[in-house]
Amino acid sequence: MVEVDGTRLNSTEIKLDPGDSWEGEYQLRPELDALKDNHTVTVSTFGDYTEFEFTYEIDPENPGEVEVPRITNVSVGNAVIDGKPSSVVNVTVVNPSIQTYSTKLMVHTEGTDGSFYPAIVPPGETETITVELLDDQNTEIAGEARLYTDDFNESEGGIHQVGFVGRAGGSSEMWNESFEPVAAPWSEDPYQYHNASIGGSEGLAERASGGVDLWGVPIVYFAGSLLLGAFVLRRFLTG
Repeated sequence: MVEVDGTRLNSTEIKLDPGDSWEGEYQLRPELDALKDNHTVTVSTFGDYTEFEFTYEIDPENPGEVEVPRITNVSVGNAVIDGKPSSVVNVTVVNPSIQTYSTKLMVHTEGTDGSFYPAIVPPGETETITVELLDDQNTEIAGEARLYTDDFNESEGGIHQVGFVGRAGGSSEMWNESFEPVAAPWSEDPYQYHNASIGGSEGLAERASGGVDLWGVPIVYFAGSLLLGAFVLRRFLTG
C-alpha cells in the first residue's frame, strides 16, 4: 500500500515466491497535499513498511502538476430558498485530487456582502453549490467567488478566486482572478464588492474617469470645464 500525505494512493495485492521481486512506479506529485510544505510518503506491506519525507512548497493558486480543487463554472439564476424566490449563483467545484480539502466558499456581489457555504468536495468528485443572493431577481449580477481554507482574511489557505457576471435565464461569464484576502462579513469593517460597469451608485462621470478625481471631483468634470473655457475664450478673441 502507498500513502501520500496520509491518504492512500494505491493498494495492490502481490504474491511473491521465495527469491521473487516486484517493482512498481507511482506518480506522487499530482496527489500531494497542496496546503503542506513537508510531505510524507509511506510504502507498507504485511509486517513491514518504509517512510520518507521531503520538502516541496506548493502555491495552491499555481500548483503546477499538483491537483487541487477548482471552481470550474458559475451561473446566475433564480431559485426558491426556504419558500422564498431568490436570486442565486450556482458554483461548481471539482476536486481532482486524492486529498480531502476542508474548503469553504464565499460569494460577494453588489447586493450581497458575503454569502458563506462549506464546500468540501470528496476526492475525484464534482459538486454544484447553490448560493443564495440578496440581489434583485432577473437583473444583471456581477460578483466574486472565493474558494479557501483557514481564515478568510488571510492569503495563506486561499485556493481559487473567480469573477463572474450573468443574468437568470441568460448567459453567465466567469474569469480567473488572483486570490485577494479581504475582511470577512462578520468583521467590524467588512469587505464590499463594487463593479462600476454593473449599475451601482457610481455615475457616468465616475466611470468615465476610471475612479480618478481631483479634490473629490471626477476628473472628467475638469476636462469638460477646460473645453468649455477654451470655447468661450475663442469666441471672445474672435469677437
